[in-house]
Amino acid sequence: MEIEDRLPLTVDADTERRRWTLGAPPGVLGRPVVAGGTVYLPVADGRLAAVDPDRGRVLWCSAPLTEPDSARPVPVGEVVVIPVQREHGRCGYVALDAVTGTVRWRRIKSDLHRVAAAGSTLVLWNNTYDERGKIAGVDALTGEVLWENEFDRIWRLLVRGERVILDTGGLRALEARSGEELWREGYGSGYGSPLPGPGSPQPGQQGTDDAAVFHAWKDGTEPELSLRASDTGEQLAATRFPRRALRHFSRPPVLLDGGRALFAQSYGRRLQLYAHSGLTAAEPLLEWRLARWRFTSFSEDPVCVADWVYAVAGRRDQVYAAQCGGGSGPRPLPVTAPDGRAVTLPRTVAGPSHLFLSDGRTVAAVRDGRVLWTTATDMYDSWPVPLGSDRVLFSSRSRTADRYRLHCADAETGRRLT
Repeated sequence: MEIEDRLPLTVDADTERRRWTLGAPPGVLGRPVVAGGTVYLPVADGRLAAVDPDRGRVLWCSAPLTEPDSARPVPVGEVVVIPVQREHGRCGYVALDAVTGTVRWRRIKSDLHRVAAAGSTLVLWNNTYDERGKIAGVDALTGEVLWENEFDRIWRLLVRGERVILDTGGLRALEARSGEELWREGYGSGYGSPLPGPGSPQPGQQGTDDAAVFHAWKDGTEPELSLRASDTGEQLAATRFPRRALRHFSRPPVLLDGGRALFAQSYGRRLQLYAHSGLTAAEPLLEWRLARWRFTSFSEDPVCVADWVYAVAGRRDQVYAAQCGGGSGPRPLPVTAPDGRAVTLPRTVAGPSHLFLSDGRTVAAVRDGRVLWTTATDMYDSWPVPLGSDRVLFSSRSRTADRYRLHCADAETGRRLT
């Protein structure tokens, strides 16, 4: 057992299996987030701790920050940038040294409330309806403003390597370090809007995609998903989608691993999954309609893990599962806690290999449409956080309620150190 300096934390670790547990008094630990291969953990007094993901050791703890948004750290080179004092349409930023946690620079609150990392540059922008779309490049190490620009509106932003792809009513690309415009294509929806690819669930975040290409979605009478070169904007390939089949869907698709596109419409609880990679016409893989009543909805957006699609719907938020190409529709997925009670009102968290469920007091893991394990946490606010493909983070409370614990557990079995 090791006592960490400056924080009332205890650490138990199994370094061979890369499992560990942090213990602390009530009110010390917040909800963890994984970014850039490090676990960031909010602790008491507005501080942020960086935790070694393999040993559970606290690497550093920052000084108190003013209203930090610890759920959205942005690692960029030698620093990690934390939004602070966030409100609708406005935000400030603090850059912490990635090795020591000391403050490198601060930026006062402004209307540039969206942030993304592009190489050694921090890209800040806004997408509010009542203001023009402003964008700036900031040196990640110093906080120096490198360039600024302004458009009528920035509808979407996507980072590909050192390039920033924008939808400003037409597609255009900027060089992240200089702000120089590399290319521009037309104006209007006919040119599509850039889409985050697999591994990029948040707009503006770099994922596992090839930096040389990006996808763009064009809606309208001829829906089309195109693959484009990020350095020139040239269309390399395109896949057509059936307009009649998509008439109920108002949002662009979510791109998944394996060259698949997922469409979901909350009202009516509709879902469709298509294969698109290397095809001129998309091929349907799965279609759901869980309710015939108009004013029914999914409790949250459906998710896809491996070859299974999961959705939560109904009065008691029943979990449904269906296998892509399995030939059958969705089926209810019963989730039962160790004491025999059904887990109600669950939220879903998709990992690389598992789906994790929680109702705040119980955590469960699902793989291939089957519940692998459930465990009680005795906490109201205990939401799982995937750590790679084989581990998961979640919190629990001791039976005497005088100790809170953050577990790094095995994703397949739920085994953890106590």
